[in-house]
Amino acid sequence: MAKLKIYNIEGKEQGEMSLDTIPDQFAPDKILIARSLRRQQANARIPCANTKTRSEVRGGGRKPYRQKGTGRARQGSIRAIHWKGGGVAFGPTSERNFKLGMNKKERKAALRQLIWSKIVDGAWFLVRDFELDKPSTKRGRDFLSTLERDGKVLIVLPDSPEFDIMRKSFRNLPTVTIIPPERLNTFDLLNNSTVIAHEQAFETVRNTWQV
Repeated sequence: MAKLKIYNIEGKEQGEMSLDTIPDQFAPDKILIARSLRRQQANARIPCANTKTRSEVRGGGRKPYRQKGTGRARQGSIRAIHWKGGGVAFGPTSERNFKLGMNKKERKAALRQLIWSKIVDGAWFLVRDFELDKPSTKRGRDFLSTLERDGKVLIVLPDSPEFDIMRKSFRNLPTVTIIPPERLNTFDLLNNSTVIAHEQAFETVRNTWQV
């Protein structure tokens, strides 16, 4: 049975939460997680590179010179692909579609396994009673240092005004990413070595992905 440690604002341990949903001898499906990551990154791509074919380039409507009698090779347009300033053959266009599909059950399973993996590895922590009178980046940095974790940190907070002070205490730290529980995703879980979630946010995570 996996256990999650719960901390207060001072970084002191307040208790533990037991999770009986994680299977014994759990091993994540790396192929499923890789597919989920590839889908997320592909769907975020924007086809910026764009070229024009000879029919899209302005000009070139008339024949540059007569067909015969000049001694030169025959040409039909100054916008042919072998001309300087002409169109491009087989170039990239903005109409390309990078979208990848994945079944809804597979997406949920991949995210659930990532969450379980973080918990089993001891990289997921819970926060309780994180109350301050005003935002303090120093208090936020001191809290992270008590966990003695290296690397990037993902903080999961409910998207409500009552957590604004906590959110502002962490958002200026360069290694911290803050998202609401509804936006938990494969990339952020893989890109951050540590996850810190408020108890209220973790309840949303449990109910959404059956953790």
